[in-house]
Amino acid sequence: MIHVPAPDAFAVFGVARTLDLDEPELELRYLKLSRDCHPDHNRAQTSTDCVAVLQRSAEINDAWNVLRDPWRRARALLEAESQGVLNRNKKLDPMFLMEALELAEEVAHADSDGQEVLTKKLNAAIDADYQALRADVAKADFDTAAKRVHQSHYHLKALHDLEAKS
Repeated sequence: MIHVPAPDAFAVFGVARTLDLDEPELELRYLKLSRDCHPDHNRAQTSTDCVAVLQRSAEINDAWNVLRDPWRRARALLEAESQGVLNRNKKLDPMFLMEALELAEEVAHADSDGQEVLTKKLNAAIDADYQALRADVAKADFDTAAKRVHQSHYHLKALHDLEAKS
């Protein structure tokens, strides 16, 4: 089976490759692009035209799903800037992994009284991850940024697990 890479989400939307996209503006762009390729506005003459409109619509929806989520946007940005960077940087520091395991245990054993404090702690860790990621990208240090994205997964999962307990 041949692997066809997904189109660059930033190019699909015609926006700069950056982590800092204006989200209301991004949504307006999505609505305009969706409207422009909507089948009601594109009465296809042939089946080839119809397929092209549907493919463009799917491309826009896929790009929207990437760009509207800051972490998926970060992954797309890193891969666009340095193909394979996420795969090359999967191996994380053992000390970090030990801390992530301890955090997961803390989440698993958190009672209702401790959940609020732990939620604040996790949100602070996720915010710190993202700010550090922004700094890494600004320095074009894509390898460190990729490791940071992988590390953030542990914080995001811990928060999700904690929220599921409520």
